[in-house]
Amino acid sequence: MKDKIKFYLAKGQVVVDKNIVPLAQKYLEKSKRNLLTMQAIYKIGDSQELKKMLKLPKDYDPNEWVVIAGYYAMYSASLALLAKIGFRSKNHTATLIILEEYFVKKKHLNETDLSLIRNAQFQKEEVEKLSDARHKREIAQYSITKETTKNIAEKIKKDAYDFINKVELILMQK
Repeated sequence: MKDKIKFYLAKGQVVVDKNIVPLAQKYLEKSKRNLLTMQAIYKIGDSQELKKMLKLPKDYDPNEWVVIAGYYAMYSASLALLAKIGFRSKNHTATLIILEEYFVKKKHLNETDLSLIRNAQFQKEEVEKLSDARHKREIAQYSITKETTKNIAEKIKKDAYDFINKVELILMQK
């Protein structure tokens, strides 16, 4: 695991930077703003009144963006944890590796916590692929995809809140 971290350090995608430690709280604040964005987008999808007010089509489905905002909320919280220990990361995979090495192995997070963000990253990538595919075919063919995306959005919404609450508890520890 440490060899993988060294690999990302050598590539410059992870940097040891003690000056970033005071910014951990700012990353957490950013993750909470992303949660608010996720929630707002989610509410638009559930409200014909909001869609009408925003002049969106009745069948507008923002769930892929719920997933993306949820993932980025979790990712920003992950960056808060990295900042707490003096790392700055520019790579999502490297971030997960560092979380595992410094937070799971040291029992600040458990495997379930880490799997929340891993699953969110996977789900975000899958939704983005579905979205791309959706543009290449008739919308009618994707009615099942919309339901799948909605299910993913529901799960990531819950997971994002759970993960960020856990990160906040860790950041409060000295």
